[in-house]
Amino acid sequence: MPPSDALLDAVRSLAVLASELSDFQSEERASQLVGQIPDGRLNLVVAGQFKRGKSSLVNAFLGADLMPTGALPLTSVATGIHYGEEPKVEVSVRNEEHARIVPPTDLQLYVTESFNPHNRLNVERIDVTWPSERLRGIALFDTPGVGSVYEHNTVAAFAALPRADAAILVVGPEPPIGREELEYAREVVASSERLFVVLNKSDLAGESLGEVLDFTRRSLADALALDIEVISVSATRARSAQDAGGEDFEFARLMGVLRSFVADSGRATLDASLRRRATGIVERLDALTSLQLSALRMPGEERRRRREALEEALQIVDDRARPLELALDDDVSRIQLRLEDRLDRMHDRDKGPFMANSTALASIRSRAEREVRFEELLGNVVSAWRVEALALADDELRTCGAKNARLAADIERSVWKAGLEAANLDPSLISEHHLTFSPASLKLVASLVPTTGLELLIGFAIDMLPSPMRRQALTRRYSPMLERELDSAKGKLRYGIARDLDAWRRSARETMRSTIGHARSVVLGAFQERDGSDDEKWAVLALEDARRRIGAVRDSIANAATDGAAKTGKA
Repeated sequence: MPPSDALLDAVRSLAVLASELSDFQSEERASQLVGQIPDGRLNLVVAGQFKRGKSSLVNAFLGADLMPTGALPLTSVATGIHYGEEPKVEVSVRNEEHARIVPPTDLQLYVTESFNPHNRLNVERIDVTWPSERLRGIALFDTPGVGSVYEHNTVAAFAALPRADAAILVVGPEPPIGREELEYAREVVASSERLFVVLNKSDLAGESLGEVLDFTRRSLADALALDIEVISVSATRARSAQDAGGEDFEFARLMGVLRSFVADSGRATLDASLRRRATGIVERLDALTSLQLSALRMPGEERRRRREALEEALQIVDDRARPLELALDDDVSRIQLRLEDRLDRMHDRDKGPFMANSTALASIRSRAEREVRFEELLGNVVSAWRVEALALADDELRTCGAKNARLAADIERSVWKAGLEAANLDPSLISEHHLTFSPASLKLVASLVPTTGLELLIGFAIDMLPSPMRRQALTRRYSPMLERELDSAKGKLRYGIARDLDAWRRSARETMRSTIGHARSVVLGAFQERDGSDDEKWAVLALEDARRRIGAVRDSIANAATDGAAKTGKA
């Protein structure tokens, strides 16, 4: 089911055109689009809120327990699975030249929060080959769930959507579909050509299953203006039936629907998905060249006058951008204060119980065992602090990032509108740009190892005392040590909070500056002074040639649509 050569050539041509026009954002989008077409496989993304059983559904699809499952939010990295004769897992890590080849049993080390919290291993991509006939012609993507305390999982889930040609939205009965899931469903529909909705864990609904299905259908119809069938399954029940050598009726029905879709509409869906994404890039490049040509064809004096007016208009935009950066700084400062306040309250809450361990430590006869136990106690309490602080930070940064990214994208669009209006063009020519900030990589503290090892070792003389005297002496020694170490750990976390939030703030500010600055340089560059008539003539010729090539790409996309429809019998 490979895409047509004309369509692939058109997408590659877009990347070249974007590079020549110095539109690096469009170049990146085009390059990503080329990379999303591995051997013509249809990308089927499994999406949904956390704990809806997406990984369990993928396992039932494969007929094997490949993806880890559990009671807590698990998947932290999107995993692509396609057909291969032998099982193979390739883990691509940032800044590593070659992918790591690991056994399937080690997959949990890279995709779960317990082994790879907040994607600390910097995993960029996981590709799995698996010998399941159901994977013929498709690539299945298991994505992180949205809506959990792990905001980076939500970011990773949204980042997986642009590769979706079709999607399976997984919902459930407990609780039934909610507002956040419906908002996510809108994003899934906007990013894919075909949506399937699966109500998993149907066995939990009992006699209310029909009522839950009706509620889910109505909610989706109201939110999406689409009449979508909701298929109920129980992935865990299906896996149990598979292990017993049987087949679950509900799950068999879902597989039949998906098989029919791939066989009858897979090629057309893939082509339509590629065309939609490519057309968006064409429209952006078309707006860019229209702007530049319109400015170039103006008399020199008129162009200078328009540039001066544009600079005044952009000054107003700049006046909006500067407070945005300051507002971002204020938001991050408020988050830091909230985290530090939470840290103070956690310290006050846990100090008493932690200090009470001095007696228990003093009763341990071996100095080595006391030291191990001491580190364990300190590690437990600070790890709990860290988990609580990270959950709060994730929630706060999600809100802060979404708000400021939206405001920055609005400013970028205002820059483009000002440029198009200065060139007497329709400002609606520029398509909306969705800006996202890089997810926060919060560590908070690099080490929880106590600093009192030396003091523990110099207690040799105390160890020689009789048991009652030794316990009394050790209790007196441990009390200040415990307090000092808890205060030290609190200081490490406080420093880690400030360091990590500052790194995220600087990254977010740079994203805003580069996005807005790129748009600003493009629109002002269209009205730049030229060295002379020959320079302008060659610039016009180059842009006219670029527009002809953009038109040729647009025609290629349209012809590919006709060709794809003819080959599938739907012309």
